[in-house]
Amino acid sequence: MRDAYNRFIARHEIAWELTMALLAIVFVLVGFAADDATGQMADTLLTVDLVLTLVFVSEFLTRLMAAPSSVGYLKRHWVDALALIPTVRGLRLLRLLRLLRLVRAFAGLHRSLERVEALLGHRELATVFIVWLAVMLLGSLGLFAAENGANAAVNSPFDALWWGVTTMTTVGYGDIYPITPEGRLAAMVLMLLGIGLFGLITGTLTSLLMRADTPSTDPLSRIRALADLRDEGIVTEQEFIAKKTEWLARA
Repeated sequence: MRDAYNRFIARHEIAWELTMALLAIVFVLVGFAADDATGQMADTLLTVDLVLTLVFVSEFLTRLMAAPSSVGYLKRHWVDALALIPTVRGLRLLRLLRLLRLVRAFAGLHRSLERVEALLGHRELATVFIVWLAVMLLGSLGLFAAENGANAAVNSPFDALWWGVTTMTTVGYGDIYPITPEGRLAAMVLMLLGIGLFGLITGTLTSLLMRADTPSTDPLSRIRALADLRDEGIVTEQEFIAKKTEWLARA
């Protein structure tokens, strides 16, 4: 049964990861909506929240138990385990824990992109894009979670997203700025990571342009991709060693 489960996931890897990423985004949105809801609507949203939490826990535990190597699975999916930390409603700082589930969404999106053959030769670009998007959205939603109800300039997630874009692009209009300690913490993280990401994006694009005329099938990249498949249980250790030996011999 374990092998059948792994084969099913391997055949539907992209759809599986994208579905889990979508559910993670829905979970975060439901959490924000539940904070302001009352009565029957609040009860309904809390029920949806609980169901989604059970889905994430079940998905993580079943894949962990089915993996050929539990240690290898945890090394590749440690973000998934981190995202299972229970969220706490009420306190602004602790409510930010729900954003960990968005980290799970971005991790799933990145893993699905890795399975697309067209990107296998440019995995750095996919990684940089996902990290940039994750930092942008996590920082913006972190500001919204901290400032909503306390800052008159932050009335919707779009206001926070506008602040995130102007901050990461170093435009800094100054029309929106954090006033709570938690909001300033989110702003500091976004500013520090934003500067580094601009340099990383520039370096990655320059590297890709310089390698435009070189083959995209260098053995080390293929071995790393195959190692990921081995850790997922899609290929066996024997198959990994055989292919690795063959590719290194041809190099």
